[in-house]
Amino acid sequence: MPEKPSLYYALFSPPARACILTAKLIGLDIDLIAVDFSKKEHLSPEFLKLNPQHQIPVFVDTDGEVYVDSHAIICFMVAKYAKDDQLYSKDLKRRAHIDHRMHYENGVLFQVIKDIVARNIYGGEAEFNARSLELCHNAYASLEQFLNQGSFVVGNELSVADISIHTTLITLELLVPIDQERYPEINGWLQRMQKLLPDYEDINLKGAKALQQRILSCMAEHKANK
Repeated sequence: MPEKPSLYYALFSPPARACILTAKLIGLDIDLIAVDFSKKEHLSPEFLKLNPQHQIPVFVDTDGEVYVDSHAIICFMVAKYAKDDQLYSKDLKRRAHIDHRMHYENGVLFQVIKDIVARNIYGGEAEFNARSLELCHNAYASLEQFLNQGSFVVGNELSVADISIHTTLITLELLVPIDQERYPEINGWLQRMQKLLPDYEDINLKGAKALQQRILSCMAEHKANK
């Protein structure tokens, strides 16, 4: 059996970055294994054995058990390896709210990125679609309301929900800037998170910029071909 868990990742992926940052926050030493999408490594037989859905991240624990989906992974890592339950509370009331915010990230916020990728990378659209922008600002408005209730997305303590939402949000923010007057709570939260998250520039921002550049370069190519 391996001495430490492994995480299959690509830095451009917000969910993968959420796993890396969570591991760093709880002091978990993991073996990072990069998956090169340009070489279609996510479609290789070896990777498909780990995750038939051919998605990252994938977490392989020391006993060989495989876990997929960033939300499941970060909750598992905290439950098994963290020194306390601050990031994913054992208190059922708080945990339910944390779960809700992660469902928001997956079902609302991350869907904006998926919509943009579908339209502006694969769909040939050279400008941001009005529907994408509407979805984005609806997501921002919901997050602003969450943050009206405390310093973090659930009350006044950092949780895995903050990490998950943040990795997605900073990618979107590079594409659809978050207006400071319209969303003051989000902007304040972003500043707090930047101070709290480890290796912010090298992991989170670097990965977000990689996806941003991919989207913008595709949009420029679509525009040139029209």
